[in-house]
Amino acid sequence: MSAAGNVGSAAGRTVAADAAAPGLWGSFGAALRLIVGWLSVTVAVLDLATELDHVPELPYLLFHAMLLVGGLLLISHGGGAGPAGYLVAGAVLVGGMLVSALPVTDTVCCMTAFAVRHGYPFTLMARGAGGAWRVDSRHLLADLLFWGYAGLIALVLVAMTRRVTHHHRAGRG
Repeated sequence: MSAAGNVGSAAGRTVAADAAAPGLWGSFGAALRLIVGWLSVTVAVLDLATELDHVPELPYLLFHAMLLVGGLLLISHGGGAGPAGYLVAGAVLVGGMLVSALPVTDTVCCMTAFAVRHGYPFTLMARGAGGAWRVDSRHLLADLLFWGYAGLIALVLVAMTRRVTHHHRAGRG
């Protein structure tokens, strides 16, 4: 055993140890998850710090709180939710986008020049009286990020539930 751990050639390892190694794509995914997580935390903290001189609007606070929590979860969560977790996360993302985009909103943020506005936390589509619909791609991406992080929270809750129920089942057997 070396100072770096049990280092050996692939031939000296068991098949299970080689199967457990993440590989190139697994490492790339983990690196991307960490980069996005740290970027989200940094943006949330910096944006909230710039608003300390006054009380920001509620959608702004909610978005940045979700950005902070989602970024922290990306940094700390290692997976294990299974197909059910990914299904729940996807349902929260799609459901959140649909539910927030269907009703007319009167939020103070975004596209106030238009009479009819839809989306939360940011207005992502709007139209004037009798006019054509206008979609704001930046707000659409921000809302997708918001609801994606809400889905990530649901995914982590499913993963925690799976671990607890697996632990209790293993304890009985």
